[in-house]
Amino acid sequence: MFKDIDKTIELGNYQEAREKLSQLIIEEKDRLWYRYYSALIAEKEGDLSLAENAYREIIKDSIYPDPTLIKLIRDGIERIFKFYQSKKEEKKQEFRTIENSQDLAVLILEPVKPEDKKNLAPQLAKLMEIDNYTATLQIPTRSLRLYKTGSLGELKYYQFELSQGGIPCFCHPIKNINKMDVYQVKFIENDGDICDLTIENDLEEEKKYTLNWAKVKSKVQGLIPIFEMTTHLDARNKVQKKQSTLDYANFFDLHVVSDNLILRFSDHFYQFEAGLTVGENSKTTQEKWKKLVNYLQRKTSDINLLSNFNLFAEGVIHFPEMLKQITAHINLFRREESVWDEAFQLYSGLIFLQTLSQQEDDNI
Repeated sequence: MFKDIDKTIELGNYQEAREKLSQLIIEEKDRLWYRYYSALIAEKEGDLSLAENAYREIIKDSIYPDPTLIKLIRDGIERIFKFYQSKKEEKKQEFRTIENSQDLAVLILEPVKPEDKKNLAPQLAKLMEIDNYTATLQIPTRSLRLYKTGSLGELKYYQFELSQGGIPCFCHPIKNINKMDVYQVKFIENDGDICDLTIENDLEEEKKYTLNWAKVKSKVQGLIPIFEMTTHLDARNKVQKKQSTLDYANFFDLHVVSDNLILRFSDHFYQFEAGLTVGENSKTTQEKWKKLVNYLQRKTSDINLLSNFNLFAEGVIHFPEMLKQITAHINLFRREESVWDEAFQLYSGLIFLQTLSQQEDDNI
């Protein structure tokens, strides 16, 4: 029954084959073969997504599988897979030729609305060749998520494909995180739309900076744990050592993108008793810090605050070798080594770079 259609497809006359197929009177026993040839024509005409889905549906509906039919379908699925792989490799090769393609970079997924995860998960699953359940877990809803590290060219390819699938993401080389200037703010000297700051670099060299609050384009807040090794007695009264959180350090970054500058405030470095008094009548550092943050928020009230650092860091700290490539610009006294400082610099730096990219796009 299908020999004439088979021959017509082999000759490349796909429209004629479709017409002949539509004219056939199909008995129930031949229904799956009919669906197979419909899928085969779709494949030959280039509608690979339709063909692949049709092939898989036939396999699913084959209660009593015909070995010949099943083999033809599996061959079709394999052809489609190889085609996609070759196209993927061609596109990857394009991105491998971009400037600085071998630089170490990070691919970041941006948070989406919870109700969008279900629709986006199949796109992520297909591209990364994982199951839908795993893909659903990997799509963030509250904070940025470090998804992959690798060469810039490879990650730019994934960024392109994910963006095509509607998954918000971005990619930056690590060296760009280290290009911006970062200064600790010692104190604010005076109030006004334009004010003077006393700031300090990593070498503890002090300088003055005049800040126009209108030039602040993004801001970031984070809480960094400070660890130490503590001793405990276990159930058998044996001494055990474990890492414990001794304290936390508060940080608040203002991004002056036009000056390639991050102004970093911290409750461990800020001199509350100097310059402009923002923490008056406060007895504890915590109370003073809260008032300072409120002041910074008022001065930059039109700028959205990004403060989901800890969620981001919980994933990032599992990439210590990458984080060690980052200059943290944080000089906390630590008894135990930690990559949380570098994680905060990565978080703040990525937001800085995204703000810069957005400004460049707006100016095009």
